[in-house]
Amino acid sequence: MLGTFCGITFFITYFLYTEGQSYLEYGLIISCTGSAGTNEILFTFNNEVAAYIDLNEKKLFFVVPDFVQVPDFVQTQTIFSTHPLETINIDFIEITNFCKDSFFRTLSLKASETLEPPWTSVYPRNEVKLNVKNTLVCLVSGFFPPPVRVSWSKNNVSVTDESTFSRYYPNKDGTMHVISRLSFIPEEGDIYSCSVEHKALQQPQTRTWVVEIKEPSTGPSVFCGVGLALGLLGLATGVFFIAKGKNWI
Repeated sequence: MLGTFCGITFFITYFLYTEGQSYLEYGLIISCTGSAGTNEILFTFNNEVAAYIDLNEKKLFFVVPDFVQVPDFVQTQTIFSTHPLETINIDFIEITNFCKDSFFRTLSLKASETLEPPWTSVYPRNEVKLNVKNTLVCLVSGFFPPPVRVSWSKNNVSVTDESTFSRYYPNKDGTMHVISRLSFIPEEGDIYSCSVEHKALQQPQTRTWVVEIKEPSTGPSVFCGVGLALGLLGLATGVFFIAKGKNWI
């Protein structure tokens, strides 16, 4: 008999990717709830129904809320509605296990997957000044599917543990982007690297950033000084010849 009530929280979107601690978990936080005497188990996200299981038909139906951006190639309604959960014995399983089983069955439904490699850029958040704390931003975008692995180094020494990572964000074309940040204090000549690993890349994609403080240019001042000196010299010469012509000297 089904349990009286169960609520389980998962990380899920189209698929789940958790390939080690250095990989970010991808997806939406949803809950799986149900109660005795009901014919449905709901998967909700932010109080919106994302999917539901009809216990009579033993089928999982996926409902995409308006605020969830889904790539065009993921035909969720068709994928999930055509995969009945016939092997689940509803009468002899606790709802907790049923939620888990349904969850992993959802993950096993594979859509055709196109690999898209990421592109990476590194830049400081603020104007760089020596010995003034700043933040380096590593933007990784245009990839699919997740996950990506992002690592940092300073002068060839790993500083990944000091960095932070955002969640995965969808792009309009169905690819993803993620942002990693590293706090640092600029010192002349330091070299920072952001390396990205993804299944579409044959080797890590690395971007470097070097601390270079541009000194104020002295060119304009020099030219201004020379011009002023020549001007004064010309003025003095002119006054001399005028005075000499008038027999003042």
